[in-house]
Amino acid sequence: MNKTLRYSLLLLSAITIINFGSSFAFNVVGRTFEFSPLLRLVMMFCASLVSAVVITFIIISTAPVLKNFLTTYRQLLRLDTLSHPLLLKLQKEAPATFQHSLQVASLANKAAKSIGVDAFLTRIGAYYHDIGKLKNPNFYIENRREGQEHDITDPHEVAHLIHDHVKDGIRLAREYKLPDEVIAFIPQHHGTLLVSYLYEKAKSLNVTVKKQDFRYKGPKPLSKETAIVMLADAIESRLRTVKELTAHEITHIVESTIASRLEEKQLDLSGLTKTDCVKIRSAFIEAAQTVYHQRIKYPEKKV
Repeated sequence: MNKTLRYSLLLLSAITIINFGSSFAFNVVGRTFEFSPLLRLVMMFCASLVSAVVITFIIISTAPVLKNFLTTYRQLLRLDTLSHPLLLKLQKEAPATFQHSLQVASLANKAAKSIGVDAFLTRIGAYYHDIGKLKNPNFYIENRREGQEHDITDPHEVAHLIHDHVKDGIRLAREYKLPDEVIAFIPQHHGTLLVSYLYEKAKSLNVTVKKQDFRYKGPKPLSKETAIVMLADAIESRLRTVKELTAHEITHIVESTIASRLEEKQLDLSGLTKTDCVKIRSAFIEAAQTVYHQRIKYPEKKV
C-alpha cells in the first residue's frame, strides 16, 4: 500500500471513529436523562463541535508530516523520468552502468509490488543507486571493453577506489538535490558487504590483510525497499555475466543471492520476513525471465 493511500485511510478512519464516538456518547447521555427534543438537538450540535475540534487538532498536528510527504512525493515524481539531467549524464558517460540501473529497477519494482511496499520509491532508488560511478566510469568493469581488467597490484588501493563511489554518489545526489529517501539507496544497497575478490587477492600477495578494509562502510539496508535493491543489484550483476542463460540458472542465481545475503546478515535491519523473501524470490525469477527472455537458452524439443 502506498503512502498516500495509507495516510488517507488513517485520516478517514480517525474522522469516522471520532464522529461516531462523540455522537454515540452524547446520544447515550440524552437517552439516559430523557432530554427534550430541543436539548437533544443542542447535544447533537455539541457532539459535532467536539468532533470538529478534535479533527482540526489532528489535521493541524499532522500537517507538517503531510507537507513533508507531499514535498517528497513531488520530488520523486520529478525523478521518475529517464530525462532527468543526472540520468542523462549517466547514460552518456557510463552507458553500461545506466543499463544496469534500468535492469535493477525493473527487477526491484516487481519484487517491491509482490510484498506491498513502496514500488515507486524502490524503482527510483534503483535508478540512482550507482550514480557515484560517474566520477570515474571507466574504472568499473561494466563500462570497460571485453578483456580489460583492473591492474590489481595494490588491492587495498583498488578497494578504496571502489568504496569511494558510495561517497561520490551521496555527494552528487546532494548536489542535484535528491531527497534523503533516494540517497539512502546509495550506501545501503552495498550494506557492509565484503569485496571478496580483492580480499582474496590481497591474501594471495602475502600482505597484511584486515577484512574490515575490504568491507563497505554501510549501513546495512534499513528498509525493505533498500534491501530489495541490494538483492536486485547483486542478481542483475550475476545474470549479466552468464553467457548461456537458462531458466534453471536464473532460479539458482536468485536463490543463492538471497541465501547469501541472509547468511551474511545483511537483511537483518530491513524488516524483511521469511514470507517476504519467498514472495521476492518468485517475483525476481519471473521478472528476470521477462527481462532476459531474449538471452534464455531453452532446452531443444525432441521431434
